[in-house]
Amino acid sequence: MMHKIETLKKILKKIIWTDKFNIIKPHLLEERGNLSGKSSLLIHPKNTYDVVQVLKACNKYKISIVPQGGRTGLCGGTVPNMNGREVLLTTEKMNKIIKVDKDNFYMIVESGCTLDEIKKTASKYNRFFPLSLPSEKSCTIGGNISTNAGGSSVLKYGMTKDLVEGLEVVLPNGEILNSIKYIKKDNKGFDPKYLHIGSEGTLGIITKVKIKLFPEIKNKCMAIVAAKNINNVINFLNIIKDQCYDYLSAFEINSNIGLKLIEKFYSDIPIPFNNKYEWYVIFELSSSDHLNLEHKIDNIMTTAIKMDIIEDAIKPQNLKQYQNIWKTRELLSEAQKLQGKSIKHDISIPINEIPSFIKISKKNLTDFKKDNILIFGHLADGNLHYNISIPKKMNEKEFYKLQKKVNKNIFDLVYSLGGSFSAEHGIGVIKKNEFKKYTSNEEFTIKKKFKKLLDPNNIMNPGKIFN
Repeated sequence: MMHKIETLKKILKKIIWTDKFNIIKPHLLEERGNLSGKSSLLIHPKNTYDVVQVLKACNKYKISIVPQGGRTGLCGGTVPNMNGREVLLTTEKMNKIIKVDKDNFYMIVESGCTLDEIKKTASKYNRFFPLSLPSEKSCTIGGNISTNAGGSSVLKYGMTKDLVEGLEVVLPNGEILNSIKYIKKDNKGFDPKYLHIGSEGTLGIITKVKIKLFPEIKNKCMAIVAAKNINNVINFLNIIKDQCYDYLSAFEINSNIGLKLIEKFYSDIPIPFNNKYEWYVIFELSSSDHLNLEHKIDNIMTTAIKMDIIEDAIKPQNLKQYQNIWKTRELLSEAQKLQGKSIKHDISIPINEIPSFIKISKKNLTDFKKDNILIFGHLADGNLHYNISIPKKMNEKEFYKLQKKVNKNIFDLVYSLGGSFSAEHGIGVIKKNEFKKYTSNEEFTIKKKFKKLLDPNNIMNPGKIFN
């Protein structure tokens, strides 16, 4: 295999690549540090033409290739395997903003653009790109599309797939599939771009993207409320839906366990309500016009308090308070890292089944105390992050021995309630077995057929999604 890679280097002499381990090393690790791999070559294409040359050569010599964007994925989708025979391709240098059409509300960019750069560029034109993720300073739009990322704005704007109008993709044989058009309507049968959204680099490499823009947000207002149980959290959501569903842009839940972690590791952040309740909701209304959203929020909270659905509420009075309230949610993942190892689940459940899920799951997890179970997430679209921290008196070996049992417990319950084991993070390496187990034979088979059709030599990110 090494002689093939040496041949590849000669073929790609006009394209930037490196075989220096100190440069390649950061590209071999998963975001959480739980997975690592080996590779002796990192390729830096500057444009679509470079990607075409790389894929043609890799396909000819049957060299496996692992595409990488910002490497912020949480399922190991950008990590090479341990045999050292895969080469890495990063889109870091493909970061041009190609076109912003403010009148027709779209933007065309290269796939290596960071989400942060896209949002800032849209703002310069008084436009708004709504995808919102904690990793937006480093994640790339190509990676967001490859994993069909979710985030905190799904409720109002949808998943990443709902924000994509066209793609340019280089297929494994080096052919270019371009669905980027400058028109709104082009109804010629099924749309091939949807094959590549969520495909995690297994069917080709996304090189350019046409994304939807929206009117700039001119007005937003938020509050944090406390509730004594999860049923009341859902009742509160229903009040908001009844009164102003069209303006609801975020509905994030946290628990007293989550606030304890924030208090422990971020002492400079004020803890709302002195953390004396069981559940907390941060909700935000937003609008592209100058509606009085504060009045709407006041009405919502007044109604909920009168109905004994929420216990207390805080509406920030200045920017600092606003930022601090959001930090109690945004810093949760980092706080859990600081706490130690954890077993994480990115699940979605029908909203009306969430109380049953929480009650049964906690009852079933007999190896863990209540304080070890952290539940947070985007409840209004049914997406929960259900994470279990390592107990103080348990060593890592014991803890990870329980992982298979814990995952089966959680995922079987989710499946029985009509939910999904993968809400927004994708499959990657980590969830391949679950993908096969919890997907119908018909769906699994047709997806595998598409993989074999487009990538008969299995060079594109092998071992991801499928075994």
